[in-house]
Order: sequence, then structure tokens, then C-alpha cells
Amino acid sequence: MLLVFGTTSLAGPAESIEHYKMISTVEYAGKGQFRNQVVTIFTVRERPMPGTKVMYSFTAKDPNLTPTQTASPMAFSFVIDRKTRRVSDAAKDLVFWAKVNNESVKSLNKVTKDNIGKTWKQSVDLSSLDETLFDELNFTLTAIPARTNLFGEMIAVRALSEPFVIKISKGFVRCKINTVYLFGPNMEEIYLSISVFEAATDVNGFNETLRHEVATYKTDPAGVPVDLSDVGKDFERLVAKVGLSKTSLEIKEESRLPQWARSEGLRAAEVATICSAAVCEGAPNPVATISIPTARVLQFQREATRAGASIFQRIASGFGWNWPTAAVIGGAIAIPIAVSGGGGGGGHAIVSPH
Repeated sequence: MLLVFGTTSLAGPAESIEHYKMISTVEYAGKGQFRNQVVTIFTVRERPMPGTKVMYSFTAKDPNLTPTQTASPMAFSFVIDRKTRRVSDAAKDLVFWAKVNNESVKSLNKVTKDNIGKTWKQSVDLSSLDETLFDELNFTLTAIPARTNLFGEMIAVRALSEPFVIKISKGFVRCKINTVYLFGPNMEEIYLSISVFEAATDVNGFNETLRHEVATYKTDPAGVPVDLSDVGKDFERLVAKVGLSKTSLEIKEESRLPQWARSEGLRAAEVATICSAAVCEGAPNPVATISIPTARVLQFQREATRAGASIFQRIASGFGWNWPTAAVIGGAIAIPIAVSGGGGGGGHAIVSPH
């Protein structure tokens, strides 16, 4: 996991290393159904550079690989200027996402303790970029205090988007994205992130829906999730409106993703994920260390639908978002997270296969 760019030495005192597990699920329902879920472990190495710049280096792998399997881990890096909030020095296949991030943070103010207990509006202007499929996203944000015995005071921020549309060959698709982040008290540490993107259309003469749900949570070096089991009811109520599904999509007639979902739909999900992460934090943006890897993993899933197989091992439906009463992080701790429709009743599982 700890593949280090340019060196094999241990991190110096000015460097830091964080570990995360990500569960990314794509579901489609139309005349047929499609479901693909991947789980990846990734490590983020933060290395200060001269001035106000910081390099973030990533390695990621499929946790289902055994030590004897030789599949190469995914590795990439980029630089964030903590003063200008811009991402730079990104690899060629990350340039587009870096541009989206840089446009997203232009007009944002840093979320601080002064925002706790407040709800406010925030817009993201993407009109200067090509290939984003939409020019603007508008969000309603809410920040609340949270606390655990292990980590002390924390800040949770939720972003609910207004509906937006993307154009496809036969018409338009209605979309929205909802995101929540659980931060440390200084907004520098990320403990948990959940995003739900939804797209729906009837331009082909029948109802079609596309969903992307992704959860990313902090772990120790061995992949064991940090203990957030006592984060509390206020956090549960905050997450309730994010729109997590209560059960996995039932596959009655398996199909491939249609062209619009594979291209415009999942591209919109990639862009919206980065924008919603940025508004949850404001600036300077360590959320890019979650949202850009999310977009990259989602790109792998999008490419896999063309090939008919995932770059990561496809996970059986039984390991999905389908426990009815509580959200389970890593199969080890319980965080009660109510499903959409208000703060009561039901729950939603985030299950990490071991």
C-alpha cells in the first residue's frame, strides 16, 4: 500500500500518511438492471513543498487481491497550493478533474466553526469549462457540530444540490447530487465522506434511473476503520437527507449500461462529486484528496462497463448497500444512518467485504 513516489524511505517528520477505504456503487434501472460495486484501499501521502504548496501522492489497490497476486496498484499524485487553492502538476489523466476542482474553489469561502449550526447557499460556476455537461451547480449547505470519545470535537457539513439537467442525444436528463463530509475540528482531517448522485430520464419512452453512491472512510494502516460508532443522532439526521438507498437494486434482467448513462451520466457524476466536495469544505481543499480519487475510480467503472468487467473484482450483490437497520462501516462498527425520507426508520449499510 505504501508505494512512495521517488523514495522508499519512511516519512519524515514534516510528512503525513493517511489511509482510506472507498466503496463505489453504480446502479442503473430501465428495461433491464445493472449494478457494479468496487472496493478500493488507498493511501494518501502528504509532503510539504517550498512556499505554500503540498504534494499529495496516492496508491490504491483492490483489497481482494492476495499477496501473491501481481496486479499493479493504481498510483498518481498532484500538488495543491494552500494559498491559491489550485491543483497543479497532475498527471495527464487527472488534468480535467484538476480543472473542475480549480473552477469549483474560485468563489468559495472556507467553512469554519463560525458556520456550525447554520444553513447557507453556495453556487459553483463551470461555464468556462468544456465537457462538464452543465454550467452551474447550486447547493444548500448545513454544518453541525459532532463529537466522538476518540477524536473529540468534529464538524459535519452536508451539501444538497438543486436539480440540474444534462443534455443527451434524444433530450435531457434530470440530475442531483447530495454529499456529506465529517471533518476534524480544523477541517484538515477527513474521517468520512458519503455522496449520492442520481439521474433520471424518460426520453427513450420508458423510465430510466442512474445512481452512483460512494462512501470513503478513514482506516488504520491495516485497513481497520476508525471508530465513529458514537458520532451521534444529530449526524444521523444530517445524513438522512443525502438519499442513501435502503436496499440494493434487485437485478431481474441484467443489462449493460446504456450509452447515455455510460458517457454523459457518469461523467456528470464525476464532475458533481468534485463540486459537492469542494463546497462542503470551501478552502484550502484537502477534500480533493477524496473527490479526485473518487472520480478516478468511477472512471475505471465507466470504462469497465465497455469491457464487460471491472478493473477491480466485482463484488456480489450480497455485499452491498443493503442492511435494513444500521450503517456498518468496514463490517466492524455501527454508525446509525437513517435512509432518505427524514430522520426516522430504517437504515443503510455501508459494507466492506473482507
